[in-house]
Amino acid sequence: MSTPLALRAWVDESGSDHARDPGTYILAAAVVSTTEEDTVRTVMSSLRMSQRKVHWRDEGTRRRQAIIEAIANTCIEHIVVVRQRIPAERRTERARRKCLERLITELEARGIHELVLESRGPSDDRRDIDMLNALRSQHRTSPATTLHHRVGAGEPMLWVPDSICGAISSLRTGDETYAAALGEALTIVDV
Repeated sequence: MSTPLALRAWVDESGSDHARDPGTYILAAAVVSTTEEDTVRTVMSSLRMSQRKVHWRDEGTRRRQAIIEAIANTCIEHIVVVRQRIPAERRTERARRKCLERLITELEARGIHELVLESRGPSDDRRDIDMLNALRSQHRTSPATTLHHRVGAGEPMLWVPDSICGAISSLRTGDETYAAALGEALTIVDV
């Protein structure tokens, strides 16, 4: 009898193109076996040039294509939750909460209970943890689910969901190239 693989979700967020896709919030999870994380870190680190981290919005078309192809050649499942904010929903934080809640549901349905999010600073990170605790107290999430934060510049695993957010933003504004490269490894959920 083999032991099931331990899976972890690495999560980052982004807005879409403000002019062409206003009010859209994107939360992407790169789901990978913990035994494959060092391989993915090596791949992502090899893509870094002189910058502190690989960051989609700072890259040109050729680099974006190279990044997405490198990601597509790894053993990662990508789960993306997208929310088009309604006009009355001015604050991005509400969109984040709604996306994170749905992402947790999607991950738990796949047996994934560990999330690592890119840190946005102590107070914002605390809001994420408070939201998870609220879901627990309402019995809307598993007590086994944990959420941690890491600084993006120091963790190449977080460069993956950043790039996936960029690919989805491109898809939503008319360029299917990057999302298409991910094929069946990509799941998009609208909330």
